[in-house]
Amino acid sequence: MPDGPLIVQSDKTLLLEVDHDQAAACRRAIAPFAELERAPEHVHTYRLTALGLWNARAAGHDAEQVVDTLLEYSRYPVPHALLVDVAETMSRYGRLQLVQHPVHGLVLHALDPAVLAEVTRSKRTAGLL
Repeated sequence: MPDGPLIVQSDKTLLLEVDHDQAAACRRAIAPFAELERAPEHVHTYRLTALGLWNARAAGHDAEQVVDTLLEYSRYPVPHALLVDVAETMSRYGRLQLVQHPVHGLVLHALDPAVLAEVTRSKRTAGLL
């Protein structure tokens, strides 16, 4: 097990030891997908969020890159459930699209009918459709 600068916790918190030799490289590697929450002197706290992962996906990063980065820099074994969650969250990117229609304006489009059905049944989105 490598002695990396990063501690990856099951609650999606990432703790970066600033004084570690690999801290700068790790910081650059996690910047596309992890959001900095606190930056005290010795340990910086980052968080993995759906928005951060989707932004990374929109910028061309994929789940494999995120998982590889976490595994490469982590000091301890990365919780398996977190790795699965990263892959599932990033796989949802692009499943729904708002498409401009010449007659109907913006139209919600999905390649998978089950995804579209799930969204249309949701109480959270019912008032928006």
